[in-house]
Amino acid sequence: MSMETTPPPVEPAPRIGLRGWMKFAFIGSVTLNFLVLGTVVGGVIAHRMQPPPPGLDRGAEMMTFGPLGGAFNREDRQAMRLAAEGRGANFQAMQAAVQSDFSRLEAALKADPFDAAGVKAVLADMRARTLKRMDIGETLMLERLQTMTPKQRERFVERLRHGVERFSKRLEERGGGPGGPPDHDD
Repeated sequence: MSMETTPPPVEPAPRIGLRGWMKFAFIGSVTLNFLVLGTVVGGVIAHRMQPPPPGLDRGAEMMTFGPLGGAFNREDRQAMRLAAEGRGANFQAMQAAVQSDFSRLEAALKADPFDAAGVKAVLADMRARTLKRMDIGETLMLERLQTMTPKQRERFVERLRHGVERFSKRLEERGGGPGGPPDHDD
């Protein structure tokens, strides 16, 4: 009698990899990680390519001098700020007044019935403070420009021209112009 040997049963190889919902969870997690990474990297790159406009950096230079302010260099802006403080300008009080104005404006806008007199009063206060700041800024800028050499004023004009061109380009890109940007009906 011959003994036939039958090979032992072959067990299927274990499945390697993710199954069902685990596969979808893994794909979702990797996708989310890439989205977060892309957002962070994009933000860093955008910030480096487009730093905040001069005069808007906070800290020692919280004061801005409007459209012309960007043409002054850091030293000029700091000198004008110190001159304003020397004349009694209180930037913290100005900021507090702006915040108060917006709180009052918000309350008047949300009032039912609409508080037209309240809105008008807040806008008048805002206009008066803005005009006062403009007068101070104009005086400080004129005084600073008078201290500049012709070469310094020439560099100022170049920075001013560059800023105006950049502003005009952004305005055109956003659809601004004589007709202004498109209306938003919410």
